[in-house]
Parts: sequence; C-alpha cells; structure tokens
Amino acid sequence: MLHLDTIGRWVALATGRTLDQHAADPIPAAAHLPEAAATLRHLRTELLLAVDRLRTLLINEDDLNASASMVAGSVETVRELAREYRHARNWIDTLIGDEARAAYAQTHPGQTVRRRYVNPGDTVLVVLPHTDSCRRQNLAGHTTRIRVGTSDARLRPPGSLNPLRLSHADAGIYRDPTEDRLYVLQTGDETAGAGH
Repeated sequence: MLHLDTIGRWVALATGRTLDQHAADPIPAAAHLPEAAATLRHLRTELLLAVDRLRTLLINEDDLNASASMVAGSVETVRELAREYRHARNWIDTLIGDEARAAYAQTHPGQTVRRRYVNPGDTVLVVLPHTDSCRRQNLAGHTTRIRVGTSDARLRPPGSLNPLRLSHADAGIYRDPTEDRLYVLQTGDETAGAGH
C-alpha cells in the first residue's frame, strides 16, 4: 500500500533526510521523527476511513433511514480524529522545524543506514536513539543488546541487575509501513564492526 509511505516521502522532501537517517541522528527532534510519522500515518488512515464511512452513509441515504444520532455519531468520530490528527501534525511540524535538528542536518550529512528486519523474540545489537526518554536515562547513543517484544524491548543496562523495558521507539525498533515488519537500523560503522 503505497499511500502508507506518503508521510515518509513528505518528511524526506521537507528535511532532505529519510526517517531512517533522522533516527540515526543524535538530536532528540530527529530521533522522535519516526515515531511522530508513525502516529501521523496511523491517524491519517483512521481519519480517511471515518470520512469514507460518513460519505458512504450519506451516499447510500442511510442517514434518511436511520436515526439522526447515527449521522451525529459518525460526524463526532470524524471531529475527534481530526483533532487528534491536528495534534499529531503539530508535533511533526515542530520536530521538522526544530532549530537544533535543522542546524545539525546542515552541518552533518545524513548517515548511510541499513534496515535489519527483526521479529519478537529476537535479540539484536542496536544503538539506542537520542529520544528524550533515552537521554534522561543516559542510554542515548549506547550500543546494547535488546530483546525484541511485540510492543517494547528488554535490555539490561550496564551495571544494573534489573532488566529495563523500553518502548519500540526508545529501543530503536521501527515498523515498515509498507511491509508491516519490525526493523532496527545499522549504520555503515556498525555493520563493519559487527564481527567483533
């Protein structure tokens, strides 16, 4: 489904970097762009479906044969999704317009990254992204082994006895919208050093 990658192409045109390249940048606004794009992509699809259901209801004249609350409910669903879409769009616009992200992108070429597809249960080596959460926990930029879960990942921080759970976004796990598969990123440096 090509329409699912529309957001990724839009971000690349607006910033000159792919979402994968942003994920590898050591700037929080860049690190959050893949998650923001996934949120916007999801809400855009949900809004499209809700508008289509309302349109179909009206075209089929079901609004004349059902209660007025049926139409009102569909309109309210569209209104709520439109509000969530606006918030998601504001978030991604803020990240795209972030001055630190833009300055870093102007002075540093985008890294060459390669996707490595993973499945829940896999243990993989990742560089943790520079999300706000990873920075607060002093994890950002560290190379570590994670165990991929269906919605989060487990890792054992150095010097800690207890495992830590991170969301996919904070663990550097992304979902390919066209193939609906999870992947992690490897830079050229990581793939060269993977044999050590």
